[in-house]
Amino acid sequence: MNKSFKAVLASTLIVSSLGLVAPVSAKPSGDRPDCDRGRHMEAVDKRGDKGFNVDRMAKKLDLSDDQRTQIDGIMAAEKQQMKDQRDKLRANREHLRSLMRQSPLDETALRKVADAQGDLEADMIVLRAQQRAKIGDILTEEQRVKLADRAGKRRAHR
Repeated sequence: MNKSFKAVLASTLIVSSLGLVAPVSAKPSGDRPDCDRGRHMEAVDKRGDKGFNVDRMAKKLDLSDDQRTQIDGIMAAEKQQMKDQRDKLRANREHLRSLMRQSPLDETALRKVADAQGDLEADMIVLRAQQRAKIGDILTEEQRVKLADRAGKRRAHR
């Protein structure tokens, strides 16, 4: 091949590759108001409606009907509390974002709302831990070991 043909070919490849990159870089930022970042929370709500994957847990851990019923009861009893906590987190996060956009920045108010966000997240962690502990109390020792092993594999996979 001659040098001019190689130059034209290289130029064509570069220009065409830019056409592929431009749509990706035009994606909206996650902090913009039109962002769908909170969509994953809706998925959590929908997953809760299906029963917190109790079907999958029942298969993987070989749960008895009684264990399954008890776990369903735990999830149903705490579903509203978890939803309320997620709603509080979402509202506080929106308030935090609005404060960050203000000019001039009110650092005192921002710190107060950020501290509240931390407290809400800590409350959510405690709620989840309590829920897991209640479920753990229902499982046999063998099932707990199997569940811990599966959780370890999931963490290692990430």
